Amino acid sequence: MTKLHPPRYCTPLTNLAALLGLLLLSAVAWAAPEAIGTLAEAQGQVEINGTPMSAGAELRLGMRVVTGADGRAVLKFLDGQTVNLNPSSVFWIKNYRYAKDKPQDNRSSLELLKGGMRFISGAMSKESPEAIRIDTPVATLGIRGTEFTVALGSLCLMVHSGAVAVTAAGKTLVATASQIVFVADVNTPPRLVPAPELRAPCAPPREAGGAAPPAAVIAGCACRSLLTTAATGAGTTSSTTAGTSVGAGTGAGTGAGTGAGAGAGAGAGTGAGTGAGAAAGGGISSTTTAAAAAAVAGGAAALIHHANQDDPDASP
Repeated sequence: MTKLHPPRYCTPLTNLAALLGLLLLSAVAWAAPEAIGTLAEAQGQVEINGTPMSAGAELRLGMRVVTGADGRAVLKFLDGQTVNLNPSSVFWIKNYRYAKDKPQDNRSSLELLKGGMRFISGAMSKESPEAIRIDTPVATLGIRGTEFTVALGSLCLMVHSGAVAVTAAGKTLVATASQIVFVADVNTPPRLVPAPELRAPCAPPREAGGAAPPAAVIAGCACRSLLTTAATGAGTTSSTTAGTSVGAGTGAGTGAGTGAGAGAGAGAGTGAGTGAGAAAGGGISSTTTAAAAAAVAGGAAALIHHANQDDPDASP
């Protein structure tokens, strides 16, 4: 009788080789998830997952982008969504998917852990705005087709266009163009910062046993400082600092203050003023910087303008 042998393709060795091949392919696919965007611009120290990166690097799920004290980065996602990271910032891409033909599958879950950024929404905000969420240690931001600047310490957010829903301590506040929102900490609800608070001088240092300054003074002062840091990475700047700037300041005495650096600086009027300016050379490129400068300056100027219309005793 002829002895039967199993087909060659069923040998244990062949099966083992096939299994190893499948495992290798699975490992490669897991190690290299699909690119969801690019590091469009990088200046100074910029790291992704602890590795120094330059412009052109691909963005993938789970990546953490960190900028150094001299670093700035522009992240561009598949739907056109753009994040301009400021110096000394930490940003985490938690989840992102853009399905152009299936908007119900869209999702964008991001987190700003430290520092500040300017956010410009893309196509996803028009197709499925509820799918976009940005977390921070202090509050959660819901995006409704918008452009805004946000800075952490506490949290201060300026809306340049569209609307942002800010949620903290179980309360949600929807801010629209030219409005500024302040959140002191994770246990404090968000509140709008009107122009009079924004332009008021900061309280002097508190003496031991002395009364704390009013909450309005704290909010206005904190927002000026945070927005300045968000735009320049260098803290509050002086209105006499040299450099080309775009300013929209209002002196509390007479005259218009000239902003220096980017953000909310001190006005140059005879009283204490508030200037919202941005240095032309402070960004990654002249185009990017000019746009950020105009947005920050325009938002603060609009706030002060509307407040002055409602307050006839306010300085021009």
